[in-house]
Amino acid sequence: MLFLGVDAGGSKTLSLVADEQGYCRGVGLGGTGNFQVVGVERAREEIQASIEKALVSAGVEMDDIAAAYCGMAGADRDEDVRIVRRMLEPVLPIPQWGFENDASIGIWAGTGHGVGVGVICGSGTNVIGFNDRRDRIQVGGMGYLFGDYAGGTFLGTLAIRAAMRGSEGRGIKSSLYPKLCKHYGVSNLLDLVDWQYEGKDLGLGEVAPILFEAASEGDRAAQQILIDVGRDLGVSANAAIRQLFCGTNDNCRDFPVQVVGIGSVFQKATYSLMYDTFVATMREEFPGVEPSILHCEPVLGAIYAAAGLASITVDEKFRTRLEKSFPGRPEQ
Repeated sequence: MLFLGVDAGGSKTLSLVADEQGYCRGVGLGGTGNFQVVGVERAREEIQASIEKALVSAGVEMDDIAAAYCGMAGADRDEDVRIVRRMLEPVLPIPQWGFENDASIGIWAGTGHGVGVGVICGSGTNVIGFNDRRDRIQVGGMGYLFGDYAGGTFLGTLAIRAAMRGSEGRGIKSSLYPKLCKHYGVSNLLDLVDWQYEGKDLGLGEVAPILFEAASEGDRAAQQILIDVGRDLGVSANAAIRQLFCGTNDNCRDFPVQVVGIGSVFQKATYSLMYDTFVATMREEFPGVEPSILHCEPVLGAIYAAAGLASITVDEKFRTRLEKSFPGRPEQ
């Protein structure tokens, strides 16, 4: 019995074929699978290409796949879900398949069973959770205008704002200013205004490591940003926990809810202030939470979910075999 897992994100699509013992049989990489970024047809093409590469790598055909599961960036609102379903139907001509927002496979990858809360802090941010009845809650994920306050791009924006405000006397003077000037190769951050006029990409997500570096060196402005963002991530996680696991139960504070930190900012952070604040904020309301940071590819979680569709139990041996046999992301 073979399973197909797909992680269709904003920058790439990674597909994986595994067997019922948990051994990876093939992988395939494609471009963005988020229809909100490149449109439905282009996203479908990239997902199809990724899947076909994985099947070829495994030496199998789609008819050999017993069940498939896809984590889909952009599957947020009901209308988004309808669009994604129509997009995937011609790509997955097999009886058993499913999909969810890409945060869901991060939860599967971090827990093995898909119950808990996934908190994404990558280029953007999102919080999604599932309880053991498979009730679903999403908090955020629609951008700053609609309440989000995290993600690498947002951290980069806050870093530039703090640097400018400090240099002008409107905020704490910060080492971020010279660090960012060096990063961009300018003598004055206001030179970036010309970049904007010229339509250049400021690469705000690449600024996040500079922010963490400054904070680790004691920069108060940088530290305050990480505290504020970490706290907001914790508040968002608590909102999901409250709705999924409490209901009318007043004794839910000590529930051992698993919370998985997902995304490049969590995974690559060189200074723990944001994560520590995130955990402390959750534990103010829910002392029993069990937080972790995902340190494997989320696509492994798509395999666990696909196995679940086929009524195959994912135990520790299965997870260990898959993690050890997964060769890593292939070259584009």
